[in-house]
Amino acid sequence: MGNENFFYKRKAKNEKDLARKRAKRSSYEKILIVCEGQKTEPNYFNELKDFYQLNTANVVVDGN
Repeated sequence: MGNENFFYKRKAKNEKDLARKRAKRSSYEKILIVCEGQKTEPNYFNELKDFYQLNTANVVVDGN
């Protein structure tokens, strides 16, 4: 069980090895959804995003 070399020293990790990896998945296409509500509809879309675990989906509300 395990390594028998008690004096074996592990290599120190580089800062580059400890950095987060870049995302490999491409982002989703942008979709414009137009609705009348200013309060409930953004909450509805945010809940959909959470329910389906869409981490890369962004919900942006434009008040214009």
